[in-house]
Amino acid sequence: MNSQSLAAEFANRTSGFWSYMTREALADWVVRADGEPQPFGALPSAGPRLPGLIRAINDADAKSLREVALGIAGIIIRTTIPAAAESAGQHWLLTPYANGAERWFRLTVGMCWAAEISYFDDGRITTIFRMADTPVSRALAEGSLRAEDLNKFGITRRTDGLRTFAEDATVYHCPDIDGLLWFLDQPAVGEAIRLMNARLVATGQFAWQKSYDPELAEEAWAAAEALSLPDPADLAIPALDETHGYGSREALGAFPEWQAAGAEAHEAARDERDRLLVLLMTKLNDIDIKPFQPTRPRADLAWRTPDGRLHVVEARTTLGPSETDRLRLGLGQILDYRHRLDADGRTQAYLLVTKLEDRAWHEICAAANVRLLVATESDTWRLD
Repeated sequence: MNSQSLAAEFANRTSGFWSYMTREALADWVVRADGEPQPFGALPSAGPRLPGLIRAINDADAKSLREVALGIAGIIIRTTIPAAAESAGQHWLLTPYANGAERWFRLTVGMCWAAEISYFDDGRITTIFRMADTPVSRALAEGSLRAEDLNKFGITRRTDGLRTFAEDATVYHCPDIDGLLWFLDQPAVGEAIRLMNARLVATGQFAWQKSYDPELAEEAWAAAEALSLPDPADLAIPALDETHGYGSREALGAFPEWQAAGAEAHEAARDERDRLLVLLMTKLNDIDIKPFQPTRPRADLAWRTPDGRLHVVEARTTLGPSETDRLRLGLGQILDYRHRLDADGRTQAYLLVTKLEDRAWHEICAAANVRLLVATESDTWRLD
């Protein structure tokens, strides 16, 4: 199937979706999409949810199957639904369900379910897709997709009870995450899922507007971003040695009298820190850089620029000690992180703060080769 024949198929369909994408653009997206998700910034309302989801997914002590399953749903949404951010609640929705030990998220596109991501008390996560049969059958016949590989990953084909699009539809079940990742990486599979979803939005039928949960959609969108960030354990961070620090346990806070005293104050401090990090992550997203959170030492945020240079950030909120004390603590902390990570002398350190009254701190940080990022001056930030 080529984009011209698919555009011709869409030509006879009247749909509100054409306000988001032309028939020709949709056909081209189905056939030629590179599998990259729609950018995180396409749904700005998801931004504030990202820091909490990064913590939930990356913190081994608090890892939640729900957030991981939700992240998988978000990846499917952002990679296989055309104009997903723009058409949310108008052509697709995500719905949670539960039945005993099984809980799942159902993705509905148009009038049909398109995918279900289930997670179980025993730790399993499984996925079912409805997709167009033609691209998969063609790939199996040509050998670009092999039945033995499907069998190796335990991926099975199931009967689709709906007579969708002249029966050019099939259902595949992935029993675990490894199989799912391999499956989605196959070009024919991606085309088959995109084709099914494109046909579903092109029908123009969608009766679920009142059931749409924008908060769940935003959470899935952000969970996909958190799940797709580099795994800190896989990053090439130099081992600590006598020259660049040592593997001691990170010191506890030295100023307990300055810590927020009540639950509400703790929550306010965390929320403010999250807002700072969301602002920074949004800026990085605008220049196509994906941040991550190192685990040793546990800096607030880090990223690598195309030249391979490591950049690391310490964020300080306005709550707690005085501005001077906060800046002293933050500068000391980021210098410690840079020293432990700086094997090649190229690591760039940043101190991120909400606001700044004493302008001398720009010069103080610059003298230590630390870039001071002030939230109220974000238009002047240099992040490369």
